[in-house]
Amino acid sequence: MSKRWTSVLSMVLLTLICSETYALGTDRAKGTKVVMPENPVKTESCLACHSTVKQLHKRGAHQNVNCSSCHEVPAEHSKQPSPKTRSATRFDPASCSQCHKDQHKELMDPKYHYQWAKKGGNTSYSYIQDPVDGWPLEVQYRLPRFHIGVMTDFMANRSDGRFMYKDKTDQGAPQDKHWEALKDVHPEKGLLNKGDIVGMAWRPHKGREATQESRCLVCKTTDNILEYATKYAPNPKGYDFTTRNIPFFKNSQNSFNCNLCHDPHSAEPRIVIDPIIDSMTGEWNKDSVYNKNVGKKPWTKLEVVEMGVRGFPRRIGILKEYDSNYMCGQCHNGAFRYVARKNADGKNLTPADTEAKGISFYSTEFFRTPIEINKVLSERGWNNGADPLTGVTQYNAADHHHLEIVTNSKHGANGVGCTDCHFAKKSDGSFEHQPSLVKEKVANTCMRSECHGPGSKTNWTDPGQPLYLIETIQQEYRVRTNKMEKDAKVAREILMKVQKGEATLPEKELTALRKAYSQHLTTRYFYFTDYSKGFHDPEGFSQAASKVIFDLRDANKNAQAALKTSSRN
Repeated sequence: MSKRWTSVLSMVLLTLICSETYALGTDRAKGTKVVMPENPVKTESCLACHSTVKQLHKRGAHQNVNCSSCHEVPAEHSKQPSPKTRSATRFDPASCSQCHKDQHKELMDPKYHYQWAKKGGNTSYSYIQDPVDGWPLEVQYRLPRFHIGVMTDFMANRSDGRFMYKDKTDQGAPQDKHWEALKDVHPEKGLLNKGDIVGMAWRPHKGREATQESRCLVCKTTDNILEYATKYAPNPKGYDFTTRNIPFFKNSQNSFNCNLCHDPHSAEPRIVIDPIIDSMTGEWNKDSVYNKNVGKKPWTKLEVVEMGVRGFPRRIGILKEYDSNYMCGQCHNGAFRYVARKNADGKNLTPADTEAKGISFYSTEFFRTPIEINKVLSERGWNNGADPLTGVTQYNAADHHHLEIVTNSKHGANGVGCTDCHFAKKSDGSFEHQPSLVKEKVANTCMRSECHGPGSKTNWTDPGQPLYLIETIQQEYRVRTNKMEKDAKVAREILMKVQKGEATLPEKELTALRKAYSQHLTTRYFYFTDYSKGFHDPEGFSQAASKVIFDLRDANKNAQAALKTSSRN
């Protein structure tokens, strides 16, 4: 995969043809020209103090890019470096598009989103209802939002009307600068996500009402990365995981910055979201599937670089090779904090509790299926509280386990990454920087010759072939999911009768029924934010769903045979 990713995602391979401090160069594979800054600085002078940056800058494809291409360096900073004379850093996509014009153009191109809309878009809803409050857990038709405007969407739709589009039509176009599209309708609300419009969540199925802490926003913008403490440390000088989202949001300008996945100093592939860095360091989660197999396909090695120098911990992770599963997965993962929240004694689970067992509090253990989660957390005594209807222990909260599902899948084992399916291949062999629905681009993803296209073992020659398979797998998902819900409803009704004292069950049958229903709850919450509807890992889903269904049916049958209705009823 390394050669492919080099041609796909590598920023620039520069050729030194000018002075010692900056150069014009051309990556012959892409024809990307390096733009000369108007006021170049002496790079060696900067690197003399910034030793960590020097380590990255000297070894990477950006080694001849001048510092002033991305930093506005005051003259006073060279003479008397201090926080007061600190250089300003550009985080806008336009700073990268000085050289990478095509990539920025592609990110701003809505063609696949409009192609989806022309087909009828969200023509119908089919959902599985949360039995507690009626919330639609399974929305079968998704609204593909623009990645480049992810922060704009997020705050407009999850702030209860605090932040709104200046013009409704802006919602149908990519927005990389959110303050050009949004306005603060209720600045008097201070730190509160509160307006006069009911929040609808970024996607109809994901989250309820407004988000409150900045940890949800660090995946939407890296504008504040220089002020953000990693390692979950408190940061009185800036931002940390507990920072309220309003000040964090108001201090940002851009969505989905390039430096989320590409190190600006070296152009190497990277991750910057701390829970995933923790998950891959080897210091924590030593028994996870990643740390047991790191270095083998697809468990790419990670180099952790401590950035420091600002009075609070900061770090990044450099991937040893391009692997979009981790670059995308730093946001699309099931962070541990959202999987389990309670100890066996019912008290809130703390970082000290998990770290005592070698598990980082916010990280992921790369479980492939919810069956594994249910088993391991049950053994540890960690859970997500009691189901309010049945009293059954829950072991998994709702989250998006995409990284875990994909890396453990057959595709992942063969080195296929997110961009293989979500980025179309262009005529020159490179990939578009345009994440969107796979169904809109199968001719340039699934049907590439090295995958399933002409000349391959599968030899697909018509787009209908991959689309038919996708539809079939997703139909299998819908059928099995509904079978789970049907059998779970039977179990739930029996458990509710026992909970209310309207019926009794022998301990053996009651324990088995509770275990089967608990396993169902873990599974429904594990998969309901898997936007692929089973396609990311068809085998894993089918095996997990089948076990849930069979276990529920056995437990239901035995419980119904042993159930005794209370005499008072």
